[in-house]
Amino acid sequence: MSKQEFDDRVDRAVRAAHGSWTNILKSLTGDHPAFNGKNQACPICRKGVDRFRYTNQHGEGMYFCHQCGPGGPFKLLQGITGWSFLQALERVEAQAGVVATSKPESNEPPTQERMKKLARKIWNQAVPVKAGDEVDRYLRGRGLGMAQYPDALRFHPALGYFEKIGDAKSRQIAEYPAMLARIDGADGEALTLHRTYLQDGRKAPLPDAKKVLSAGVNGAAVRLFKPTDKLGIAEGIETALAVHLSSGMPVWAGLSAGNLEKLWLPDSVQCICIYADNDGNSAFDGQASAYALARRLKKEFKRTTDRQVQVFVPKQDGTVWADVWLSRLNKPRRVA
Repeated sequence: MSKQEFDDRVDRAVRAAHGSWTNILKSLTGDHPAFNGKNQACPICRKGVDRFRYTNQHGEGMYFCHQCGPGGPFKLLQGITGWSFLQALERVEAQAGVVATSKPESNEPPTQERMKKLARKIWNQAVPVKAGDEVDRYLRGRGLGMAQYPDALRFHPALGYFEKIGDAKSRQIAEYPAMLARIDGADGEALTLHRTYLQDGRKAPLPDAKKVLSAGVNGAAVRLFKPTDKLGIAEGIETALAVHLSSGMPVWAGLSAGNLEKLWLPDSVQCICIYADNDGNSAFDGQASAYALARRLKKEFKRTTDRQVQVFVPKQDGTVWADVWLSRLNKPRRVA
């Protein structure tokens, strides 16, 4: 890869992560206290007790230290984790869903067509989700069990997990059961896959247990249920399933805040309900992306007055609709 190509890659990651840096950094560092908005010791120079503050100025993940000066999200991520720049970049890309984080063993460039072929190969290795398999156990553990799961989800019994260390080529370090979700483009054709690696009925303890196979999602979605004249939109797959179970509504998953506002939606839908994540305890990314989508749709629908757009946000900061659904299931019932 040339320097220009690498610079372009970094630029794509920065643009994709814009406005979502707080969530990305917290996720990659195990909710490190550096992002609590308080003055504290600097995780970069390791000095002082209150000279560092994470500012996230303009949604760009910035920080300032009175000892070592200002810096950006990659430097901060490297300082906290000890990763190289390339390792930090790959993990940010995985979180933002902009590139393939695991690559096939090939010397060919990862063209869009080749990545589609890889997605089809992996999809064909998987089987529909059935009661008792790892995907069913995982979803039931989240309160999302169903008698019949959407065709857009499949169970892969042993999917390779690849990791790149330093400048070495990506290599498979293990195999895990996985939940595959098919991501369809505007033409309804499979574009790529979302993978959730599992272990013992739970998300596997991996740095990137959830990741998109390849770049170029750009408005594509996991179409869990066929839309009627009404369609629900959520960010995460589990959240979309929770919305469906609580409302009976057909729902699609946009996978990330950045992609949510770009979603392509069919003209046949007359009522669109957007179920936002409540990111009120961080940077409000969930709400911002939901209202950005609603604003775009309102402008598109301006000439069609009978089409409706609504946004719903959980009341409690830091929750998503999957949390609301689970709390409803776990709520003790009154005995007459």
